[in-house]
Amino acid sequence: MQKLIHFSRDQSGEGYVDLAIVVLVIFVLMAMLLSVYPIFTVQQSLNSTVRHIARTAEITGNAGTEIDALLDTIPSVKPDTLVWNTTWKDPGAKTIQLKTPFKVTAKKLVPLQIIGPLFGEPLVIRIEISASASGI
Repeated sequence: MQKLIHFSRDQSGEGYVDLAIVVLVIFVLMAMLLSVYPIFTVQQSLNSTVRHIARTAEITGNAGTEIDALLDTIPSVKPDTLVWNTTWKDPGAKTIQLKTPFKVTAKKLVPLQIIGPLFGEPLVIRIEISASASGI
């Protein structure tokens, strides 16, 4: 009976269990941050791309062929859709009169894989990221 009471008071292994739980929680948080990190990098790259597109449209006054050529040569993220809010000088050629304000919005779908099971399809959530820039 005396040994049983002494054993219940001995808690020398409790620190190892606490440490194992803390390490597990830290690894789960790091894995979560690493899975979400690409969304932030795509957002920054999309912002840069839209600013570049707006600047090109300001300089050339054209949102058609020059922007298409720019998107083919640009090294950053290419948007899925571009939406222009402006008054067109020639809607067919997508030309903008100088000193006409415009706003361009780019959207991109970014896949975020939540769970990757051994058998079956992974659980993927598609997040729509948008960025906009305006110019004159």
